[in-house]
Amino acid sequence: MEENNKDINKEINLLQLLILLCGWIIKGLKNIVVFFGNLVQLSYKYKIVTIIVIILSLSTGLYLSRPSVRVYKADAMAMLYGSDAQTVKEICKQLENSISTNNLYSLASKLSIPDSVAKNIVGFQSFYVIDYLKDGVADKVDFDNNHSLTDTLNIKMKDRLYFRVFSTKISQIPKVQAAILAYFNNNSVMKAQFENKRNELLQNVKICNSESLLIDSLAKVSYFKSNHEQMQFDNNKLLVGEQRKQLFYGELLDLQNIKSKSETKIVDFKQPVDLPSGFVLNPVPVNGHTKYGVVSLLIGYILAVVISVLIDNFKKVVKFLEKNNN
Repeated sequence: MEENNKDINKEINLLQLLILLCGWIIKGLKNIVVFFGNLVQLSYKYKIVTIIVIILSLSTGLYLSRPSVRVYKADAMAMLYGSDAQTVKEICKQLENSISTNNLYSLASKLSIPDSVAKNIVGFQSFYVIDYLKDGVADKVDFDNNHSLTDTLNIKMKDRLYFRVFSTKISQIPKVQAAILAYFNNNSVMKAQFENKRNELLQNVKICNSESLLIDSLAKVSYFKSNHEQMQFDNNKLLVGEQRKQLFYGELLDLQNIKSKSETKIVDFKQPVDLPSGFVLNPVPVNGHTKYGVVSLLIGYILAVVISVLIDNFKKVVKFLEKNNN
């Protein structure tokens, strides 16, 4: 009997909780409906103020998204040869922190381009690339620049960065791309690291070639040399009779593997920074009519509501201010 009573009490408690939860949800929905209903009433009460503020806000949004000031972004994956990503990221700060009002620190002087081209460049950004599986394949671009330094699973790739250029003139993107490549490829630090790494790869190939000839000669001598030893110890084992000839094929394969990897890298080592696909333009402007139109409508309505609330409670606000002053 006692167990049955406990089960009944548990069912009643659960039912009460469900009823309370449903009551809270219904009450919350009613409050939301009442809140938006009050906003609609307030907007209708001061409809002239609401219409004027929304029109002004929409006009501002359309003005900021007019064709002559539309901003387009172009992205490119930059492959680095010789220098690591951190070094190139530090060099990128010269472009990212450029000041158009200062001739010494402007993009025109940094990239050695005419002012007519530089004035159309709104900004330049660089981002690290994240490799999740440590397989040398780019998995994500860290657009927020907030990758954890303690994360040892998802590492920043050292051989590439992601570049982004903002420009108001699409036709000048190729000129900007050429100027950016020249800026990095003529950097003294990056040129020195590029030459050093390329010479290292060339030396690897040279050593592999000489060692291959040496091992090949040793293999021929060992193969044609008659084996007179009929009994010997090898790894604590007594071997009797003629043994197999040592052909050194394992060593030759290892050298060929090292040589092949080095030659593959040398093919890519044409300049310190390369853009395989170039800057790819996004045809949708950053400040397009649709985006700025919707945002300006929302901002305009919010401002209209705030102004309407202040007008509706003007006397209370005045009394509050006078009370504080006294």
